Amino acid sequence: MGKKKEKENLAEELAKSFERWEYLKEHGGSDPSYADGTNMNLVRNHIMYYKNRMVEEYGRDYEKYPEIFYREVPPEVNENYMARAGEIKDGAAQALEYYISDPNFFYLLANKDMLTEKEAKQICLHNVLGYASGLAGAIRDGDLITMRRHAGRPEGYLESFARCATQMMKLIDEKKKEPEQVQGNGQLSLFQFGMEMGQRR
Repeated sequence: MGKKKEKENLAEELAKSFERWEYLKEHGGSDPSYADGTNMNLVRNHIMYYKNRMVEEYGRDYEKYPEIFYREVPPEVNENYMARAGEIKDGAAQALEYYISDPNFFYLLANKDMLTEKEAKQICLHNVLGYASGLAGAIRDGDLITMRRHAGRPEGYLESFARCATQMMKLIDEKKKEPEQVQGNGQLSLFQFGMEMGQRR
């Protein structure tokens, strides 16, 4: 019973792999690191794997082969192929417009020099600002993989701007509350003030 179920699953997995390859070709995927062509070729390898497994299982007993077995293996494609390239470019351009007109992004950019390097790292300021500059660079260089990350979900990056801006505001507010006397120059002024008072006595 277990073997029969396994053979039935091979046909099911093969059918799913064909469907997956076709979907990637037409609609593309959402892989953040690899192009659709790379994933299509990976799925193509899965198709050949399942076909070979069937040959091992059924041998010359041709009646056992499911119809999907005789479907032709899809061709190998260019590793850099990306489906819906035009839509991705349009979405990326729109995302960049959202970013550079976002008040939180503008606040981060305008006040970044008010933080120390340690404070900037603490709130991941450089990484967050890099979302916009990275997307601008991807659009310039035609990097569709990076563009797709932004075109698909600009809201996530806008949330990062808002979160980082809130943290920056808190740090800047704390700086404003710090008494100046605690600073180095403040201590010197107090010392000088004490000397002057003593001289007056």
